[in-house]
Amino acid sequence: MKNVDIASAGIRRAERWLKGAERALQDERWDDAVYCSQMAAEQSCKAVLILLGIEYPREHDVSPVLGTLSSIENLPEWFLAEIPEISSIISELAQVRGLAGYGYEQGVNHEYFKDYAPEAYRKALKVHKLCRKLIEELTSKQ
Repeated sequence: MKNVDIASAGIRRAERWLKGAERALQDERWDDAVYCSQMAAEQSCKAVLILLGIEYPREHDVSPVLGTLSSIENLPEWFLAEIPEISSIISELAQVRGLAGYGYEQGVNHEYFKDYAPEAYRKALKVHKLCRKLIEELTSKQ
């Protein structure tokens, strides 16, 4: 499989995570919405890194690697301008992911995330749209 194919598969997988987050919001499964939102944002960014041929750590927070993208030639200015916000979102969502997935171990239930879940979804959606736009733009040139 080529990087283009893997990146395309990755961005489609991220979209399914987003759909899961949206459905979780509808069902008032706030912790699931946060978890799925984080996964959507993470996989969207990893799809971009795959397309660019950049190795990334097998971790949830890839924001340090995103910070290195400014040195890549031919990346559109509109995307470079968004990197600080994307990095911030990725880092934030990665920090809450564990609690969203395993908060029950600490006595945290899904209601804990009620106010944050819609925000997490909006942030993940933004990251996904930006990453998808970049992938589409770069692959249309090939």
